[in-house]
Amino acid sequence: PARQAGAQVVLLAGDPLLYLERGGRALQTFVSADDERLQPALAALVEHVRAGRGGVRRLALEKVDGESSLSSALSSTLVALGFQEGPRRLTLSA
Repeated sequence: PARQAGAQVVLLAGDPLLYLERGGRALQTFVSADDERLQPALAALVEHVRAGRGGVRRLALEKVDGESSLSSALSSTLVALGFQEGPRRLTLSA
């Protein structure tokens, strides 16, 4: 069985860009949606899950920046990176 995601912070050059809450149900960004560093940070998070690092093999994002992941500004980017749309969340599995 997959373990629940612990809290994760994605850094680039020491700057925090993403925070994934424990359990992998909510993602908070620390930069604007048009920041050029956001795409590589999200791609790194996807690769982290797909590689099963830290025992995390699945994310089920319900919230992104405090709103529904399905209607968030990042939903199309997350789907393009491999997340699947579900009835209430975006999911990513290893």
